[in-house]
Amino acid sequence: MKKNTLCLLLAVLWCSGIANAAELVSPFAGSKLLGEYKTEFDRFQYLSTRSKKDETFTVEGRIVSRLYTKPAKKSTFEVFRSYEKELKAAGFEMLTAIGNDKSRVQKITRQLGRKKGNRIEDRAYTQRGKRVRASPISYVVTFGEHYIAARKTVAGTDILVVVVIADRRDAYTVDVVESAAMEQNTVALSLDSLRTQMASDGRVAVYGILFDTGSAKIRPDSNGTLKIIAQYLRENPKRSFYVVGHTDDKGRLSGNMKLSEARAAASKKALVKLIPAAASKLSSYGVGPLSPVAANNAPKGRQLNRRVELVGALK
Repeated sequence: MKKNTLCLLLAVLWCSGIANAAELVSPFAGSKLLGEYKTEFDRFQYLSTRSKKDETFTVEGRIVSRLYTKPAKKSTFEVFRSYEKELKAAGFEMLTAIGNDKSRVQKITRQLGRKKGNRIEDRAYTQRGKRVRASPISYVVTFGEHYIAARKTVAGTDILVVVVIADRRDAYTVDVVESAAMEQNTVALSLDSLRTQMASDGRVAVYGILFDTGSAKIRPDSNGTLKIIAQYLRENPKRSFYVVGHTDDKGRLSGNMKLSEARAAASKKALVKLIPAAASKLSSYGVGPLSPVAANNAPKGRQLNRRVELVGALK
């Protein structure tokens, strides 16, 4: 296939930061922009097929969604394959790439696109100050044929790209989500800060162990933080610690308690993998939303409350 001029994720743009992350993903060559939707902060649901079963995850952050029509003479599969190829070439982690199962994709787009998901049909897509008619948007929600979700961390911020291509009216959307900075380790943990906080407070809140919403699977971009904690454990081989999981108060208490316990256990397991000798010195527990450090009535407060803590134990 002839290389498509998507012009994705040019190095010069990466170097300039992520202030305009949506500009990093160009339309398929020859596409027409029908409208754009922006919001500074909202929830966004996406599908990941990395495990044995399809899983839906949620991130929070800035969303820029663009609605296009592809060139009529180009197939939907060519658009799909071009985005898949270019995102991989740009170093994105491919979470989902479904290009040959229309019924499956339609089930996904209908589930994620409507009111209990991303509410795509309610979005105010505009072009030159005028709202776009609903029909092209409905085609993407109802008649999705190809689906891509890919992720990359840039300058401490998570960039999620989701492409949905419909089999009607040449319509497709490209959503770019910049995850909330607090979620992505803006509060960086260094070995020096870890030593200082443990010496003064006996505990440290860790924001660099990252999970997708509702999941206890540690994301690969947590490795740097885990290595810092492992180094601290090597420096203190005789000390014991609690690894404590915390959540915000959204959802049921029972679910949050189980999730916090699972995340604490996963964090302990990851640390023991790095330093096996720490196995007998670490104990994991979850307290859910029972020990907040900020009010849960605002996004920033909830971000602070979602954390893992390392706490010194007197044993």
